[in-house]
Amino acid sequence: MFGTSMVFGTSMRRATGWTVALAMITGGLVLHSSDARAESAPVAALETAPRTVTTATEFDGLRQKYATMLSGGQTFDGSDPDIAARVASITASGQQYWDSMKKNADRNRLWDDSPFGNDSASATRTYQHLRDMALAYATQGSALQGNAQLRADLIGALDWMNANVYYNGATLYQNWWHWQIGAPLALNDIVALIYSDLTSTQVSNYMAAISYAQPTVAMTGANRLWESQVIAISGINAQDAARVAAGRDGLSALFPYVTTGDGFYADGSFVQHNFYAYNGGYGASLLSGIADLMYLLDGSTWDVVDPNSAHVIEWVYDAYEPFIYNGNLMDMVRGREVSRFGAQDDAAAVSVLASITRLSEIAPAADAAAFRSMVKAWLSVDADKTFLSTVPVDLIVFAKGLLGDASVPVRDELVTNRQFTGMDRTVHLRPGYGFGISMASSRIGGYEAINSENAKGWHTGNGMTFLYNNDLSQFHDGFWPTVDSYRLPGTTVLKNTTQPANSRTDKSWVGGASILDRYGVTGMDLHPVGRTLEGKKSWFMFDDEIVALGAGITSTDGIGTETIVENRKLNTAGDNALSINGAARPSTLGWTETAAGVNTAHLAGSVPGSDIGYYFPGGATVKGLREQRTGNWKQLNSSSEWANTTPITRNFLSLAVDQGTNPTNAAYSYVLLPGKTNAQVSGYAAAPDISILENSASVQAVRENDLNVTGINFWKDESTSAGGVTSDKKASVMLSSTADSVELSVADPTQKNAGHIYLSLDSAATGLISKDPEVTVLQYTPTIELKINVNNARGKDFNVKFSLGGAQQPNPAPIAVPSVYEAETLPVSSLSDSVSLYNDTNASGGKKLGVNNNAVGDYIEFSVDVPQAGTYDIGARAFKSGGTGISQLSVNGTNTGSPQDFFWNTTAAQKDLTFGAYTFPAPGSYLVRLTTTGKNSSASGYKLMLDYLTLVPAPGS
Repeated sequence: MFGTSMVFGTSMRRATGWTVALAMITGGLVLHSSDARAESAPVAALETAPRTVTTATEFDGLRQKYATMLSGGQTFDGSDPDIAARVASITASGQQYWDSMKKNADRNRLWDDSPFGNDSASATRTYQHLRDMALAYATQGSALQGNAQLRADLIGALDWMNANVYYNGATLYQNWWHWQIGAPLALNDIVALIYSDLTSTQVSNYMAAISYAQPTVAMTGANRLWESQVIAISGINAQDAARVAAGRDGLSALFPYVTTGDGFYADGSFVQHNFYAYNGGYGASLLSGIADLMYLLDGSTWDVVDPNSAHVIEWVYDAYEPFIYNGNLMDMVRGREVSRFGAQDDAAAVSVLASITRLSEIAPAADAAAFRSMVKAWLSVDADKTFLSTVPVDLIVFAKGLLGDASVPVRDELVTNRQFTGMDRTVHLRPGYGFGISMASSRIGGYEAINSENAKGWHTGNGMTFLYNNDLSQFHDGFWPTVDSYRLPGTTVLKNTTQPANSRTDKSWVGGASILDRYGVTGMDLHPVGRTLEGKKSWFMFDDEIVALGAGITSTDGIGTETIVENRKLNTAGDNALSINGAARPSTLGWTETAAGVNTAHLAGSVPGSDIGYYFPGGATVKGLREQRTGNWKQLNSSSEWANTTPITRNFLSLAVDQGTNPTNAAYSYVLLPGKTNAQVSGYAAAPDISILENSASVQAVRENDLNVTGINFWKDESTSAGGVTSDKKASVMLSSTADSVELSVADPTQKNAGHIYLSLDSAATGLISKDPEVTVLQYTPTIELKINVNNARGKDFNVKFSLGGAQQPNPAPIAVPSVYEAETLPVSSLSDSVSLYNDTNASGGKKLGVNNNAVGDYIEFSVDVPQAGTYDIGARAFKSGGTGISQLSVNGTNTGSPQDFFWNTTAAQKDLTFGAYTFPAPGSYLVRLTTTGKNSSASGYKLMLDYLTLVPAPGS
């Protein structure tokens, strides 16, 4: 996708943040039809098109409904100040492009900013400009409404484009996106707006050009959505039922949840281009387009009836509500779009709010009420009217009706902790603040930089933290072009170094666990691409504090290493008060100091409710810097659409802990205290609510003493203990204890464990209250023991709750070692080639597993759950095949016995092989690997044909 944004208004004070595809298709797209509604009228359901109509009438109705979605219809109150301002903005934009349009007969372009022949974006920009003219012509109350000369010039320009640039059979050069998506979206809008002023031949010619450029729906993610929009709307304009149906049906592939690649994940993640978090970019575009088409087609012959469309309602709760903080859409899920000067986080939220409002018109009643309540909450804090100043007129009518409707309650502040393991993001929302963590792994890239965008995204995926509070302009108003991109808050970095774009680290341990839906722990195994720097980073998110720990920070890069505790944008004077250990520090720009023995720091916010405290357990040496920085957006984004060179100057205060050059096992610890005054920070430090239980490269653990909630990150696949919990595998654990119960939440952040995590607590329970199906309780007393099946969990956390009072329940019966481990059902941890499953009535489970190894060194590795410790002879039953090789068995990397030849010449169909004895020191999941070491001279290949594996107690064990 190319993607850009549309400006609504006479100047580029701010774009809406919607990508051009959305802006062009409706400017945000409406939420209701042209029914008259007073400014403060209660929000009501919108009328939908009747089902039983003639085809021509139905096409006309849909096109008129769509035109209303663009222009607002003809019945709104033009005297309303916000509507009048919006209409004036629409008029000014249309006038601007009309005035600057070339009208000479021998023109070779329509605008100077859009030459043809090399830059495909010129096609999109040209139709955008024409769309603005058409919108001004069609909008009620515009000074240009119905202007005959504007109409003539507009239609003349459309005919010129259809004759010279965009026609059936035209040469489509450079970026496909502009020809197949950008240009036709805008052209569809224009035709819908001025349909009655066009001849049938003109409509036919324009739509033929679109059909030529965009014949079918074939792509994925947001691009597929845009294809569906182009095809469906062109079908309405051309009265082509097949095109409308094809556009609608194209949506069906977008509704199901995905587990890899592009699309929405069940946890609320949205990924585009396989490796990048994009809820607020491509995902927002996809949500908007789907909501628009579902609303437009609702009640028509082409109503969206796919049962999976119910997922769209779930996306609002899971993929968007957590990321909108007081009306701002968190930058950590906007990918490279953070580098677009006209689409900062406040503007970027507009399309999502519009989409949710649209869905409230067609959602089930309970969801519709919830959606209106959450939108009302966000609109209530939109002091600068970002929404009202940029959306189509009918959305303004709807929004003002919503704000004035006393029957619609304002949603309470969302309080939650969410781990978005599909895209390596975490959100922690509490009264008064929000906190986000942006990470990268072997699954998710650090940052995307394509199409000349996001040139300085270097460390945005290296554990950057985002602290939101009442300073709602913190991450917009010029944050990105002026912040020191080498020193982003939360990151541990090599000083003044960059990271390669479009790359992933080799570390898989990234993720975390939540408990009580309120508290959480997140971790990241840090290893920047192309560097030796490594470290374990953890964040423990409680009620009024966030604890950040780092351990095992090691590097031989020969470059200074530092952890950026804070890098906060200040007020216009840059004089926000800073105190260290209770004493004021200079407020002059240019101040810098390296202070030893720092226990506390406090930074006054730029607005009430935005103070931040910092506590350094045990003291730390902290470098402070108050600086003024100047930059411009072109330094981040040099694309033709966003290359703005206007200098921007902002002031920043940073705090950092230095780990030195070539550190070995360095560590750090600090606590963020959002919203606390200087005195409260000092009081907290004197009697902290938290205890750091351990901070090492093996395990990091913190207990919140008042809450009695503990978070633990286990970094190794070996038995490790902290906070009264022992884990045999890499894991993220949350523990909540009361007088009556203890609750656990457990996750595999590596997403590689194909077996179980075995946990034990150093306390007893009387019984079980509740558990997820993946949890197996092994013992209540004298200590709690359990195992969690995390195979294919994809980082999801699992919960179990034990009682501490009442009658003692007996311990569950011990789990016996299975008589056989069926090969076809054993979890595969990794393999070099592929496997094939065969039905065979002679196999013990009716199936056998073919392992398609084809060379020495090829392997398959199973996760084998061994519920009882002991020494066992490991065996296998194999089926005869002429193409089988010789394999060596190993357990957790240790060879067991000697290689076994899976080829034989006898007539026996099956054969039992014994590899040797292995001592399993404790119950747990073990990695059993079969590696090809050669083949019999009579064998034709290196494959395996397995029935099952066995563990038989060794003699004398």
